[in-house]
Amino acid sequence: MNNVNGQRFIDALKEVIDLLVENRIKLDALEQVFKETNPLVHELYLGEIEKLRERKARELNQALTASLKAKFTERKGYPRLRSRKQ
Repeated sequence: MNNVNGQRFIDALKEVIDLLVENRIKLDALEQVFKETNPLVHELYLGEIEKLRERKARELNQALTASLKAKFTERKGYPRLRSRKQ
């Protein structure tokens, strides 16, 4: 039974990867069309991608920070460091 579930998971994962690759190919083709037909649109497209990457990084950082703060609050504060005697 475990092998059947494992194989289903692998098949589903392969399907997702195939879709991601197909969409990436389409996006690359669209970018080439932009580049050839209208350089201004291509530059706007690249600018928007960069803005989205920055926003995603900022949102991910905020989410991770909030998650860590929640974990530390749940544990009643930051772990105390022991002072070393030298």
